[in-house]
Amino acid sequence: MQMTAGRLQYMLERLSESLTVTAYGAVGIGTVDDAPAIQAVLNAAKIRGGWVIVPPGTYLLATLPLRIYRNTRLTLLPGARFVRGAAETMLINGDAGQNLSGYTGHGNITVEGGVWDCQGTAPGLTASAMCISIGHARDITIRDVEIRDVSGYHAIELNSTKRGTIENCRFLGYYDPGARDFSEAVQLDLAKSSGVFGGFGPYDHTPCEDILISGCYFGASGTNLTTAWPRGIGSHSATITKYHRRVRVSDCTFEGVTQYAVSAYNWEDVAVTGCNFSGCGSGVRFRTVILTDTEDTKRPDGTQTGASQAMRNLTVTGCTFRSGGGGYNEPIVALGETSGQILNLTIGDNAIDGSTAGQNGIRLQQVQRFAISGNTVSSVDGTAVSMENADNGAVTGNQIYTPGSHGLTAITCTHMSMTGNQVLYPGGNGVLVQDGNNIHIRDSYIKSPGRSANNTYYGIRLSSTASSISLSGIKVRPNGSGNEAINGFSATNTCSLVARYGNDWRGTEFTGGALDDKSPAPQTLATDLA
Repeated sequence: MQMTAGRLQYMLERLSESLTVTAYGAVGIGTVDDAPAIQAVLNAAKIRGGWVIVPPGTYLLATLPLRIYRNTRLTLLPGARFVRGAAETMLINGDAGQNLSGYTGHGNITVEGGVWDCQGTAPGLTASAMCISIGHARDITIRDVEIRDVSGYHAIELNSTKRGTIENCRFLGYYDPGARDFSEAVQLDLAKSSGVFGGFGPYDHTPCEDILISGCYFGASGTNLTTAWPRGIGSHSATITKYHRRVRVSDCTFEGVTQYAVSAYNWEDVAVTGCNFSGCGSGVRFRTVILTDTEDTKRPDGTQTGASQAMRNLTVTGCTFRSGGGGYNEPIVALGETSGQILNLTIGDNAIDGSTAGQNGIRLQQVQRFAISGNTVSSVDGTAVSMENADNGAVTGNQIYTPGSHGLTAITCTHMSMTGNQVLYPGGNGVLVQDGNNIHIRDSYIKSPGRSANNTYYGIRLSSTASSISLSGIKVRPNGSGNEAINGFSATNTCSLVARYGNDWRGTEFTGGALDDKSPAPQTLATDLA
């Protein structure tokens, strides 16, 4: 990725103030190990702090890892390329055996520019390794770098880091050496054990805080035997009582990521905004600690809780999701646990265009206090918006077009309003409510429910023990030809306290009639048209 002309000019004007790697013996011809010379410059910067400049050239790094220290700025000028020549991490902040806890390690570091070629498929280099690994630090900036063909682990790991920024970077190509089909290009992790972060201790469970990942691209490199990344940004380990907090992912592009583009595992105060997802296995996942992962459900002292923990304050706004990928999971999915729910979730103003392999558009499970509003969901293979054990929510002003299954589903949900939604041509029901109570459905339009099978579905369907359901200002219309739903509205005799007023269920093509309310003593406060 090219630096701005202003930044490049600023660098060139200050070369005399910097530490240039060629002055320490690096040659940049791609056949000589330049790592010792580059490390000598980094060591010089360690003593006084400084700006390390790498001029254009190809620098073979066969003595690894390089170690960078506090108050250092490492700049690869345009045309500079680091090539990994050993099955080790390329760059790490600090020394093995150091004992700098919390965020007191080597920080105030900037790494910028150049191509970092990890050669993950090259003979002798296929073992899992990092490109850049950061731990126990604060004030880390990584920008304008291109990282290619990592094997097994991560392009950038921010572990136990406070105030970390990754911007305008490109993450191209990944090689799985075996049993690593879940690796993230950018991993946020905590100092949990040597098996989680191998650079150095102490293993005090310090998480990441105040992280910005902005303007980055995640995709394939085209190198033989590589793929796009399994996951773009995420975590896959956790500790009870510890959270990664205040994480922002903005204006990034994810193309062909095979699993989750963003996987927020045990994160809080998260904003995913203005991102583009194309052909990914899944887009954004919010996940509390998984109960079956006994290692993750331990406290820092090692005590096993046998339970997860809630995570809160999460948003996905202004993003686009275009299908064509592997159907790994939903474009947006929020999965809590009974012992650790997701709290305070906002999903708004996103455009979701397609999903495969039966996946829904948006799926919520064990979520409390949520708002789903202003989204456009079209051509998904499953249900457009699926909610289960999701309580105290508002689903407002969403535009839904041709879902393969239902438009909106609320399974065992309570205290919810579904207002001002438009559902056109769903394969199944327009709205399905099973069990749950205190739900208000109003001011919505449903057209052509049941397009996938004749005599099967409904405009709005209440079933099981759904209770205290009110419906107002709703209009449902059949397609008028081909497959038709049974009724515009239907409630089974196991539902209770159903109130309807001012709705329009009319349509002669419904195969069982426009209105079929079998609930005991349904209350009609104003005339329903049927």
